[in-house]
Amino acid sequence: MIAVIATAFFMAWAVGANDSAKAVGTAVGSGIVGFKRAVLIIAVFTTLGAVIGHSAVPGTITGLAEGLTTAQVALALFSAASAVTLASLISMPISTTQSIIGALIGSALALGLPVNWWMIGKIISAWFFSPVFASLLAIAIYKIYNPLLKRIKCLKNLELTQKWLVFLASAYSAFNLGTNEVSNVIGLAKAGGMSNPNALLALIMAFGTLTFSYKVMMTIGKDIAPLGPTSAFSSQFGASIAVNTANLFGLPVSSGQAVVGAISGLSVYKGEKVNKKVLTDIVKSWVEAPLFAGILAFILINLFSSAGF
Repeated sequence: MIAVIATAFFMAWAVGANDSAKAVGTAVGSGIVGFKRAVLIIAVFTTLGAVIGHSAVPGTITGLAEGLTTAQVALALFSAASAVTLASLISMPISTTQSIIGALIGSALALGLPVNWWMIGKIISAWFFSPVFASLLAIAIYKIYNPLLKRIKCLKNLELTQKWLVFLASAYSAFNLGTNEVSNVIGLAKAGGMSNPNALLALIMAFGTLTFSYKVMMTIGKDIAPLGPTSAFSSQFGASIAVNTANLFGLPVSSGQAVVGAISGLSVYKGEKVNKKVLTDIVKSWVEAPLFAGILAFILINLFSSAGF
């Protein structure tokens, strides 16, 4: 049990270091919200999402971990968290969801357990669908939102409106982070025997945001494409709706894929320059992270099994 608690804490911290950038990166990168205020948004709204948010995601993750012992769940968590931490070191906003799924598949293959490929297929299809859906939503929101803003003639009121809307979009994204990415960790923690870890893991995730997330935030908020307040709100809100839709169906999608898709799609629609190198590196990391987590979990479980653990 101690191993599960320790690795669940490690995974929650890693989620904060990487995935929190997808909730507040556009706000910080566009200069609307400062870093410390962004950490506060994450701490409050992610905890609320983990505690009161309704999602079938934990059940999906727990189901995929069926057949694993407590020690094996801990190894899967460690493998996924290691993949996410390595990505954060190079400022890449990867998918913690994909890393967890990769670790679970690697664990099952190492143990000769049956893999629910039908569910895995549904999850992977959602990974492809969410960035496209988020992109379309961001464009639609921008087309509605931008003309409405132009009706506000007072500059002070315009700035205030934009700040509040970006704040609300970030809060909504942070809430979704609690019901989606943190729920992935909660699902595995419960499979390993932890009871009611929601609030504690969400708070540890906020600590990960405070200590290690700034560079990933800049990748999201500045390096992919230039973001003004209008683009920041449209991208963040579109990505949040896409993730929330997936949550309703119990599909653990990546908020990172959704927000990257939203930023890229909206920027192309507006005729703005998208940094193709950064975007290519991000997409590569989406493939590399789950592979690394899966291979590491496969190796660790085989090693520990050979040693009699």
